[in-house]
Amino acid sequence: MKTINGITLSVAMVLAAACGHEEPPNTAYQATPSTPPTPQPAPSEAASATTPTVGTTSADAPREGPRVGNAEAQSATPLTDGQILQVTHVANLGEVEKAKVALSKTTNPRLRSIVQMVVQDHSQADDKAMILGKKWGLERGPSPASDSLDADEQHAAQTLRAEAGQDFDGHFIAMQIREHQALLDIFDQKLVVSATNPDLKAYLVQVRAAVASHLRLERDLQGNLQP
Repeated sequence: MKTINGITLSVAMVLAAACGHEEPPNTAYQATPSTPPTPQPAPSEAASATTPTVGTTSADAPREGPRVGNAEAQSATPLTDGQILQVTHVANLGEVEKAKVALSKTTNPRLRSIVQMVVQDHSQADDKAMILGKKWGLERGPSPASDSLDADEQHAAQTLRAEAGQDFDGHFIAMQIREHQALLDIFDQKLVVSATNPDLKAYLVQVRAAVASHLRLERDLQGNLQP
């Protein structure tokens, strides 16, 4: 202890005064909270935070982007641009044919609106593919993918033609949902990853968006159809 002019001070208070410091506050509310250091992400976390994720629509969102680049798709033998055009041609014609069958059978106004959209979108898509092929000198060519899709589309159309009665709408929507999802998988796993022509790749992204949009509408309608 030290006495100055009759006042007793502790050594600690003398040192504090000499340094120009005030006594610490009595409560946490009197203190100015220090800002905690911002944690730095680990290298793997930082990379994942800045690297965009490829994947999920479109037109299921029309604008979800294509889910491309998976290892299975890249390891498969890529299609040529001409073979890709043939796959899209088969898909477009198949979608138009099935939609026309539905138009001849359904009386549901919402379903008719959807299938009319399908006819219009896929007819226009096929016309654009023809123009694109002529522009770049791309000739359609067969492949196991287009052959398999063609067989599936023909079988689906035959099945729909044989359908009758009040259950047609439900059966048609269920079939379209399955086949549109399968078509999106074809776009993601075979077509977009294989295309080398930039105009063709852009075309595929547009058609995929339309298919995804149709799929969303069909799923919404399926949930509202009377059992």
